[in-house]
Amino acid sequence: MKKFIYFILLFLIPFLTDAQRWKHERLSAYASIGNSYFLGDLGGGSKDASHYFSVRDIDWALTRPVFQGGVRYRLIRDLAVKPTVTYACLKADDAQSGSLGRQSRNLHFRTNLFEVGAQFEYYIIKEKHLGRYTFSSYKGINKISAYVSLGGGGFYFNPKSEYLRGNGVWEELRPMRNEGVSYGTYAGYMSIGIGMKYNLTDRWAVGLDISNRYTTTDFLDDAHDTYSGIGNGFDDRHLIIDEDRNVVTDQYGTPYAEGKTMRGDPSYNDAYLFTLITGYYKINSVFSMPKY
Repeated sequence: MKKFIYFILLFLIPFLTDAQRWKHERLSAYASIGNSYFLGDLGGGSKDASHYFSVRDIDWALTRPVFQGGVRYRLIRDLAVKPTVTYACLKADDAQSGSLGRQSRNLHFRTNLFEVGAQFEYYIIKEKHLGRYTFSSYKGINKISAYVSLGGGGFYFNPKSEYLRGNGVWEELRPMRNEGVSYGTYAGYMSIGIGMKYNLTDRWAVGLDISNRYTTTDFLDDAHDTYSGIGNGFDDRHLIIDEDRNVVTDQYGTPYAEGKTMRGDPSYNDAYLFTLITGYYKINSVFSMPKY
């Protein structure tokens, strides 16, 4: 009987320890690298954007790099917060879109993005910390955790475009007031996403994070609503294209009259999506729990 009780206690000790160990392993540092995908008025696929968590309107050829860093802190066992600092680049080009209408519009842009915010993560597949004497058949399973995320913050942007596509001279679009209105270079965002982590060791982990960011601006790409008719070469670069996708003329079309619609769609603000590979390093409390 004593041997049986001893066996039961030996089996339960790792699980009992796990219930408290997270309090001594709250803090992690992390760094991420990945890709950005613009979801706005310019560029995109052959259909209109769905304005939800979707890849339908992504132009995969124009994905750009993202770099992110910060810390992760566990508020309670299954809820963590990640303050984030992010640099990204966004780019879109109507010429590479699968939509005939967007090809005819013929606008393009790029912008650097500097973002500061925070992301809350709720773990739907729990993080576990099993001791070194845990049965090996369970170790691989318990290295994996998964979460859903919700966050927000602010960012700086400054859209630019080339007067001659491919000449490498990118000019700021905001001062031109291409739609006859002004806008700022700071905006906010709300993010929603999913992610997972895999523990490599007691301290190191790697993860995948996918999040869609909905912004408070529709001017990330400098396209919002109507043409201004100012004729500066940046407000309107319309091409005449037939149904077989052939350019009828090699000259830019006559600029639209002031107030003509569909330079952009004002019904929805711009959005962008990040896919990140993340490395984590766990910073233990000085009052660390013993291993069993």
